[in-house]
Amino acid sequence: MLEILSPSLIRRAQEGEPMVVGALYERYQRGIYRYLYYRVGDLQTAEDLTSEVFLRMVEKLSSYSDQNLSFQAWLFQIARNLSIDHYRKMSVQNNVELQDEFPEQGNEPLEMVAKELTIEKLGHALAQLPENQRDVIIMRFVIEMPIGEVAKTLHKTEDSIKGLQRRALISLKDILVEWEVTYV
Repeated sequence: MLEILSPSLIRRAQEGEPMVVGALYERYQRGIYRYLYYRVGDLQTAEDLTSEVFLRMVEKLSSYSDQNLSFQAWLFQIARNLSIDHYRKMSVQNNVELQDEFPEQGNEPLEMVAKELTIEKLGHALAQLPENQRDVIIMRFVIEMPIGEVAKTLHKTEDSIKGLQRRALISLKDILVEWEVTYV
């Protein structure tokens, strides 16, 4: 989970300090990429959309104000909007198999295969959820965003995010039980 940025750091980025803009990229790139990867299910598309998020960040940085929205929530709104636009352009559902691109060093081959199967099934299960529930699960458990940040990003109350999260987890459990996937 990422801590909140200081207003002076954001102000320096808005003034065009390349080192600060680069630091913002380094700080948020992985989370944005992971979010987009779980949204679109394709490595190359997630990479392309991640690049587009940061291009838009640079273009719109001067208009950012932290009065109602944290910088992280603002970036994730950009990412979410780009993924929605992507699906509108492609007019396809998110039915692409997900792969684990974050392998841990030193895993035994059987452990890696088991983990990939679990991630693949999780990706398919996430694709079964309504978009708003899928977003909440990805933001809360993949990106590890606090409920308040998710609420701001999705323009909802914290209580509605808690409700979406609860319903999504119940639905995921039901899907995985139906598919006879064991979970811990």
